[in-house]
Amino acid sequence: MSTAEFATLGAESAPRAMPAPWTVVRRCALALYALALVAYTANYGVPVQRELVIAWTCGALICVSIGRPLREIWQLLLDWLPLVAILAVYDLTRGAADSLGIGVHFWTMIDFDRFVFLGETPTEWLQAHLYRPGAVMWWDVAFTLVYTSYFIVPFAVAGVLWTRDRVSFLQFTRRLLSLALAGLATYILFPAAPPWMAGEQGLLGEVHRTTGKGWEILSVGTSGIFEKGQQGVNLVAAVPSLHSAFVALVAMFLWGRVRPAWRPLLALYPVAMGLTLMATGEHYFFDVLLGWLYAGAVMAVWAWWEGRRPKKLREWVEVGTPGPPPQNARREPRLSVLGRGPRRPLDRREASTSEPPAEALPPDP
Repeated sequence: MSTAEFATLGAESAPRAMPAPWTVVRRCALALYALALVAYTANYGVPVQRELVIAWTCGALICVSIGRPLREIWQLLLDWLPLVAILAVYDLTRGAADSLGIGVHFWTMIDFDRFVFLGETPTEWLQAHLYRPGAVMWWDVAFTLVYTSYFIVPFAVAGVLWTRDRVSFLQFTRRLLSLALAGLATYILFPAAPPWMAGEQGLLGEVHRTTGKGWEILSVGTSGIFEKGQQGVNLVAAVPSLHSAFVALVAMFLWGRVRPAWRPLLALYPVAMGLTLMATGEHYFFDVLLGWLYAGAVMAVWAWWEGRRPKKLREWVEVGTPGPPPQNARREPRLSVLGRGPRRPLDRREASTSEPPAEALPPDP
């Protein structure tokens, strides 16, 4: 038997590489964690409160950090605490924004929608064709699920980004917080009534608030949570629609980071949310469109700012990031849904030890 044949036979009979022990532990922890989430949802409903969503997300990130340096856990807390704190202040301030004595606007949104859609608001038309008193249709369930995704998807995306690329995580959360604060400022300066409130005032035809209607069929305890949540928020914080703004931000931010096959779904997500908001009486097209414009403006401003100092941003993030893995460590593959990000530049030590290109080598004597 030749040496080449012996080497081929040895390669075929060699055992497959087993995953590292900590990888197995992390996968088991995530599986148990997922079962705990399913049990919680079955007993208490889908966790749609922002604090619970962030808590469950951070719990999953702790599971994927098992076995890694303790400073990585501390980094998780340091990265997420500002997000929790600023959004908590946003919630408190948003609830008080309607008590400042500024008059509530009704007609601006109605007049705009009637002008664009030739005399009838989309909400009136959609509810006239889709609303069924006393019945829950399949589209009611779809609207409820799309509406609920607003409470979960942005923070789930932030969690995935944190595990894959901390720079992208920080960029995304900056945009998210900026968008929330811009919406808050508009709520204070321009309190606006949603379509269902205008319907109660007789300014529109028969319009109902039906965002939670689908939970009557899904029956996982979330219907009561929805009702309590809707009663406890600022009812005239309708312009812009942060539901449409947040999902548009997710789509815009991920557009260049996912494979092309996923981009049609990203494009459809803001459209589905906008249709849901208008069909359930939550928002006018005016609110939805303004939310998209706010998201685009926030993306553009931050892209301009970060483009002025990309190297400094990367260096600042690397200082606060747990140390790089050993040179001989195998990097974990990126999630399949995410495309390749920019390659991390070599540091000086790596650059100094790198071999020169082949063409730069001296010729053999």
